[in-house]
Amino acid sequence: YEEFSERYRTAATPQEERRYLFSLAAFSHAPLLDRTLARTLNGEIRMQDAPFIVGSLLTNVYGREQAWEFVKANWDQMDKLFPKQGLRRMCGGIVGLTTPELEQDVQKFFHSRKIDLGGKVLDQYLEQLRVAVSFREREGDTLQRTLCSSLHG
Repeated sequence: YEEFSERYRTAATPQEERRYLFSLAAFSHAPLLDRTLARTLNGEIRMQDAPFIVGSLLTNVYGREQAWEFVKANWDQMDKLFPKQGLRRMCGGIVGLTTPELEQDVQKFFHSRKIDLGGKVLDQYLEQLRVAVSFREREGDTLQRTLCSSLHG
């Protein structure tokens, strides 16, 4: 993590910088993900990039619940700091919250706060989440058995 973090700060090209920046959202260790999330609000990650990192963390199988708790706890600050287009894109990460419990929490959060991302954007994200949860409920066991048998067979 420290090496990737340093490479992000000292990247020779914009492409290299983005590669290392987004790699910080791919770790699985909770304390490292906490550091990355904190950096999205403390200025270490530029405000135009921060929402994309949070969105990426929302789809990280190891950190999605942690990232969702962070979003809920820091929504008001992110709403003020992040560019509106970035905030909309960040919310696209909710499609990674693919358990019935998380989906219910997402619905409750957005509806209770009457959050408007403009147009039908939020409705589309919520529909994509519904489809993902339904697919997981319907096909999750089959997928798990198939993947396990291909690993061990």
